[in-house]
Formats: sequence, structure tokens, C-alpha cells
Amino acid sequence: MSLQIEKTDILIIGTGLAAVATALHVPSSLSVLLVSKGEATSTNSDLAQGGIASSYLEETSEAHKEDTMLASNQTSCSERVDILVEEGRRAIEEMERFGVRFDRDEDGYALGREGAHRLHRIFHAGGDETGRHVMRHLRQSLPDNVNILEHVLVHDLVMKEGRVVGAMAFQKEKWLHIEAGAVVLATGGIGGLVDWTSNAQTVTGDGLVLANRCGAKLTNLQRIQFHPTLLATEEPHLVTEALRGAGAKLVDPYGNDVMAHHPLGSLAPRDVVARVLTDRVGPIFLDTIGVTRLRERFPKLASTCDKLGIDLRQIPVRPGLHFHMGGIEVDDAGRTDVDGLYAVGEVAEAGVHGTNRLASNSLLECWVFGKRVAEAIQVKGRGFATSDVMAYDISPDTFRALRHQIGKWLTISPNHDEIKCFLQNTQTLTMTKHVTRQLSEQTLQLDAARLIAQSILEMERYDEHDLSTRTATTVSD
Repeated sequence: MSLQIEKTDILIIGTGLAAVATALHVPSSLSVLLVSKGEATSTNSDLAQGGIASSYLEETSEAHKEDTMLASNQTSCSERVDILVEEGRRAIEEMERFGVRFDRDEDGYALGREGAHRLHRIFHAGGDETGRHVMRHLRQSLPDNVNILEHVLVHDLVMKEGRVVGAMAFQKEKWLHIEAGAVVLATGGIGGLVDWTSNAQTVTGDGLVLANRCGAKLTNLQRIQFHPTLLATEEPHLVTEALRGAGAKLVDPYGNDVMAHHPLGSLAPRDVVARVLTDRVGPIFLDTIGVTRLRERFPKLASTCDKLGIDLRQIPVRPGLHFHMGGIEVDDAGRTDVDGLYAVGEVAEAGVHGTNRLASNSLLECWVFGKRVAEAIQVKGRGFATSDVMAYDISPDTFRALRHQIGKWLTISPNHDEIKCFLQNTQTLTMTKHVTRQLSEQTLQLDAARLIAQSILEMERYDEHDLSTRTATTVSD
């Protein structure tokens, strides 16, 4: 097989905040290659609206830790949360050194509040387009030792003598072999496996499959969070939780507050709100009458609603798949149990989110643990190695049917019969060595879905929690 070969000290698979934060802090003596499956900006980080949670302006990080632990129903790792919130106190100042400008008003930083936060501690940049603004400035700050390749689909990681030494990939339709002294998985979550999601469609759990194939441990894959408020329109659009923090309320068609029973009202933890909205019959709206300067503070939402003909005073919403708390098991520096392989961001299970992520802790996690990976990464001598290449031999029509089946069970209340049927249908698929980019991409998606399906069934077998309760508290901005 004819190969195009790239050589780098560090290969980072992904171009979102976790990947960029890592690259920004790697020693300048090392070459770094970031690869993106689509455009470099096709990431969940670029889509992030809610902002970055930080106790930067608080006397201590203790209240932020308490809110994080409470939101997770005390299932987060206390020691890892300490790292997140304490080192996260410096994140705002650190990002500003790279050119990020967070929103301010006459009193200083214009802080927002989101679900399950007891204090205003959400920093925004450009209102509800925080991700786009932050990522633009940080990518512009990448040093000369960092390069980005777009339209690169990584098919498999390559191992030699027990260590990951690179990857087999497609750049567009051509085979690409990347030799690397270390590999960092920063591929994001799983939302693109279904249609009704806040995620970029390119985010389909690839990192889980790549790690699993080379023997890395995966954990808590059943922990999936649904965001309560996506626009209830033909195409999903996230409605940031900051809108509720600014005074919007969830109401039924008659104006009744659907979260009046909860002490935090419409700012209850996401899993709680998502479950309430899922169980209700009939449409739900965000009443924004109490939100001041809505168009100024939420320009992206206002523009989207204008285009769709939606009245900004009453916005129709419904839950959608948002964030994956499970992933590749890592230590507090992003090391996996496979030599030469690291993971960071949503693809990693760093222990900071438990069964329900606190709003706006995700970008903070990317920054804090991206820095830690950069400090811990060890680059060893590269060596050329080859890997057998196989993929499922299926037609586009068969793949579409299977993907439709994923959408029927990857929900807030997964149906066991649907899961078992999907697993049976994919178990009988045949493999081929005549791999194209399309077959590779289809295979990665199906294998990611299989891993999640197996995890859901496995956890239910051990009766960890009641299924409906577990998925409500396990799948969030």
C-alpha cells in the first residue's frame, strides 16, 4: 500500500480546546501536529455558548467544588475536582495572556450564572458565542512548532513493542501514516452519533474506539448527559443555560412554571430539568420576558430565532444529547494505561464530572487538564510500524439504517430491546481489507455505538442504578 508519511514528536487528534490547550503548553523544542476530521473549527469547543466556570474572583475555590460535587450527586472524584477548580482559578487570567477578552460591564467582568451554580461565576466572551471567540484567539496564538492538518480521519492507532507510535489515517481520500513519539486523543464526545444533539456532527466517539483497539481502559460509558434546552425546531440548536441564569423561565403553553417545584427552579441541575421536560406531555417554552438586554447578551440566539421566525419572548425548547461524562480512563495528567497514549477533554474520564456535569465546567476541564498533559507528556523514539487495516463492508443504505437504530436507543431512557437488536445486527457484519474513508468513518461510528450500548447493558446487569434515573443523571453546555 502506498503511503504518505508525516513525522512529528506529538500527534494530537482533535482541534478543540483540549487539543489547543495541550499544544499551547508543549515545550517549543517539540514538534506538534493537530489533526481534525473536518475543518479545524468543526468542534464542540467552537460551538460552546455557556462560557467558562471559574472561581477566579472568589476568595477560595471551595464553593465551586461544592457545586460541582452536588451537581454530580457526589459521584465526582473529590481529589480531581480539587485540581479542576483550584487550577481553574488561574484559567481566566491565563487565557487573557493569549489574547482572549472576556465580557465586562461597568462593574468589571460580566459574570453569568447557570444551572446548579449558587453564584455568578461564568465568564463569557462575545455573549453566547464564547467558544468561537476563545478558540479563534487561542488558535491564533499557536506557536511555530505546532501545525494543523484538516480533513484527516484517523482510522487506527499504530503500536510497536507495546507503545503507541503513530496512526493510520485518511487525509481526504488518501492514506496517511503519521509517526509520532506520543499520541494525545482529544476527539470530543459522542453527540454526532444521533441527529438530536448540540454537538458538531463530526464528534462521533472516534477516540473511544481508537483507545479500545489498542487496549486502553474505558470507563463509565453509560454516563451521558442531555441538555434541557435545544430549540424545538426541525434542526437542533443549543439554547445556552445562561439564558435561564439571566432570568428566563421554563413554562408550559399556559405560562405555568414547570420547575416551580424545585428550590432552584429553572436553574436546577441539568439532569433534573432534562428529565422533567422529557416526561411532560406537550410543548415547553423559555419565557424570556424577565431577561434584560437579550439581543445584546445573546446575539447568536437572537440571530437564530430571527432566521427561524421564532418569537424571542417565548422560545420552544426540548432536551437533546449534549455531553459524555464517561470515556478513556486517565490519571490526573491524562495518561492512559497504554504507553505513549494520552487523553484529554470530553473523550477522557478524568473523574471531575461524575454522573452529571456542572454547567460550563467542560471548557475549564479542557484548559486545566490540557496543561497537565503538556507537562507530563513523554516523547520517545519513533519507529515505522505497519498495521492491518480492516473495516465493515456495508453499503451507505445499511449504515443509514443502523444509524437510525442508534437514534432509537441512545436517548434519555434507552430501550434495552432496541440496544440488543442493534448489537445483534452489527455483530453479523463482515469485514473487508478494501478500506475507503467512507467505510472507515462508518466503522468508527458503529464501533463507538457498540461500546456505549454494551456499557449500558453491562451496568444495568449489575443494577448500579435504576436505568431511567441513571441515564437522566448521566448524560450537559
